Amino acid sequence: MRRWKPQLPFGLWIALVLLVLVAAGLVAVARPLIHDMSGPPESWPISLALYWRGLLLLALILAAGMLLYRIAAAATLSYSVDRNGLYISWLGNRAVIPLDQIQTIEPSIAVRWLPLWPLQALGYYWGRVRSKEGRMVHLFSTRPPRNSLAIYTTGDIYAISPADRETFVQDLEQRRNLGVTKTLTSTVEPSRMFQYAFWNDRTVRVLLLITFALNLLIVAFLMARYPQLSSTVEMRFNASGQVAEMRPRYQLLFLPLAAFGLSLLNIVLGLFLYHRQQIGARVLQGASVLVQVLFSIAIISIIL
Repeated sequence: MRRWKPQLPFGLWIALVLLVLVAAGLVAVARPLIHDMSGPPESWPISLALYWRGLLLLALILAAGMLLYRIAAAATLSYSVDRNGLYISWLGNRAVIPLDQIQTIEPSIAVRWLPLWPLQALGYYWGRVRSKEGRMVHLFSTRPPRNSLAIYTTGDIYAISPADRETFVQDLEQRRNLGVTKTLTSTVEPSRMFQYAFWNDRTVRVLLLITFALNLLIVAFLMARYPQLSSTVEMRFNASGQVAEMRPRYQLLFLPLAAFGLSLLNIVLGLFLYHRQQIGARVLQGASVLVQVLFSIAIISIIL
């Protein structure tokens, strides 16, 4: 089996520059936050302004993670050819294109439109689009579709960008002329490392979105009302509804943190459970929504 690296993507350098800028932004935002939260909890400057700074820090962390993923995917992208198939690999994933299903190889492909176009150029082009003729195009290229090598099969089209296109095409055609020794199925074999099946489950994604949206909303409500709270708040009540215990107000902050921790635990359990029991993994994420609702009710009841 011969392995081919893609053309060096210009988008990789863009992603690296953006990662450096995001890292600098992380330091700039995190340092004052750490300073403000380094004292005793009673002195923490909890307010809505601090919430927005924390939300900015979270956005920068997510952006850094996305850029790291794009850089790693572009760095590990490769194409391999043997007697039976063309294989596209990246980050432990592998797309299989049987040689006996390849019809023609074209020097470019015209598509209708590229979703998330500015992000597509970061690292390499990925995802599925439609050609001008309406056929499905799978993007595995470090170049835009118009500059990519188009592999036309009996089903879909695959856009790739091997570094030495002419030699790659010659090798591919030679192996096609030899004929296959084993029948393959066109498929994408996802890496178990990232658990794509779990994250691509629509029900799971909706439940996770609701879970973290509720957590962010209750934290915003708590931080907005925090400066108006007295130094101690009623945290426990007896059976008759009377106050049983007063606690420092900063302990309220641990309630949404605990709810967030339980949701993370459910995600970890769902990742391990999904391949064996999808319904159970979804139920766990639904339980995370319920946890957020219950903790939100408790926080609102204490504050009001």
